Parts: sequence; C-alpha cells; structure tokens
Amino acid sequence: MMMEGASSGGMLYHEVQESKLCAVHCVNTVLQGPFFSEFDLAALASDLDRKERQVMLPALSSSDFESHNVSLDGDFSLCL
Repeated sequence: MMMEGASSGGMLYHEVQESKLCAVHCVNTVLQGPFFSEFDLAALASDLDRKERQVMLPALSSSDFESHNVSLDGDFSLCL
C-alpha cells in the first residue's frame, strides 16, 4: 500500500499489519519497500540461533538451548 507523503511530496510505503508480523512490517516500512518477508526474517533468526548455540554450547547441552529469536506464531525478537 502506498500513501502520499505530506512533508516530502513523494510517496511513502506502508504495510498493513497482518498476524503477529510486526518486525516484518517495521523493517519494510523503515526501508520503504517490500524487501523482507516473514520467511527472510525466520531464516535470519535461525542463523542467529545457530551462532548463539555455537557460542553457548560449552556451557549448555544442546537440549537446553531453545530459540528466543522467533516463535512458531510469527513473533520475532531480533535486534539487528
């Protein structure tokens, strides 16, 4: 969805909120385009989980580690 911008006279990109995908809509609004999907952010979260697991593995068993970067219902907690 595109909206006319009052201050710049141009167009502003805005995504309508769907489900619990706040991070996706926020990132795309800041970047002003549909650059990332929930699948892209889930892949980033998975990669971050893998890297965190490598760092934390000496202190934890692999069964003690669970992701806090993405939930199954679409909540993301990535700090990029």
